[in-house]
Amino acid sequence: MDNHYLHKINQRILENINTTANIGIIIASPSENPPYKYHWIRDSALVMRTIIDMYKTTKDSLYFRLIINYIENESKLQKLKPISGLGEPKFNINCTEYMGAWGRPQNDGPALRGIILYKIIELFKYKYDILIDTYIIPIIENDVEYILENYNNTSFDIWEEKEGWHFYTRFVQLKCLQDSLKYRKLLKNIDIDRLQRVYTELSSSIKDHINENTIISSFDTSGEISKYEDAANILAFSHVDYDETLLKLVPIEYIHHTCDNLLQFFRQKYKKDELYLIGRYKNDTYYDGQIWVICSLALAQVYVELYTRKNIVRYDSPMHRSKSNPNNNYIEIANQILEIILTLDTNLIIPEQFNPITNEYFSAQKLTWNYSELYVLYKLLNP
Repeated sequence: MDNHYLHKINQRILENINTTANIGIIIASPSENPPYKYHWIRDSALVMRTIIDMYKTTKDSLYFRLIINYIENESKLQKLKPISGLGEPKFNINCTEYMGAWGRPQNDGPALRGIILYKIIELFKYKYDILIDTYIIPIIENDVEYILENYNNTSFDIWEEKEGWHFYTRFVQLKCLQDSLKYRKLLKNIDIDRLQRVYTELSSSIKDHINENTIISSFDTSGEISKYEDAANILAFSHVDYDETLLKLVPIEYIHHTCDNLLQFFRQKYKKDELYLIGRYKNDTYYDGQIWVICSLALAQVYVELYTRKNIVRYDSPMHRSKSNPNNNYIEIANQILEIILTLDTNLIIPEQFNPITNEYFSAQKLTWNYSELYVLYKLLNP
């Protein structure tokens, strides 16, 4: 696969950034039915991963400007008074509060924004101290303070459907707090002893999501298991950069249970053996729970990571063996997934969901998060 794919991915991302008059706004999708033309805190942070990498790779001033715009925009949004404070999931594209009914709070947003801002600090290391001290650190401190106050409270999951305690949310919160401990000298307005205490407590709480060698995705507001296998579990590992300290708490091989069970479910749903694509979770009713692009790309990403870890005993799953892949090779699976997504549409106008049998598209088109995960996978397989 040549780099014209990478160029197309970049194009689609930039189109969804440069779509409003307000700098720093990153729309989730241009789709208005369903209504996705908003700036999500979670989605925009994940998209910024690719912008940072584009800048590292090209040194193009365009990407530098987009990073600065993002910082300015998030600083502006933090000063607004939305319904759920910093747990507010999305904002209008004119930089005002969205006041309609929604699943709120969503406590992964502040954590993901913190994680990405620490990446920007690392990118700007030994440069732009005034920018870091004046803009970036205050945003981080606000987000960290929010996590410290709300880490043990319920919130909505990344699919914005269920309130409770979620593995994904807790895992990205842990990563943000861990990064905060690393950069503690920069955080003048955070009680570091409290930060360390909450990090320790959250490290203990994440173990509630482990049952033997499997991961429980969510508990409801009563503390009962509400969801077991969920693609959010897979996304979580990628979004904490496979942090070694966190993997000591939740070993990456525990993700096999989620991967296998989702593969099995969607193979049965579409009556298609050797299908290496997944949706969000079993019995999803949103657009009848089709194949999700971000979930399938996350599956491929985690398979690449598992393949590169020589310390992990090779996992022999019947879900992975096929006529086209008799050796149970993770990289072959990842490349198959990448090929399918890249060839859905010649112009990469790809949907949130699709039916792998009919190729019918569902829900929002040109989902920015799609392109972010696609960029990550493409770079992993084409370094």
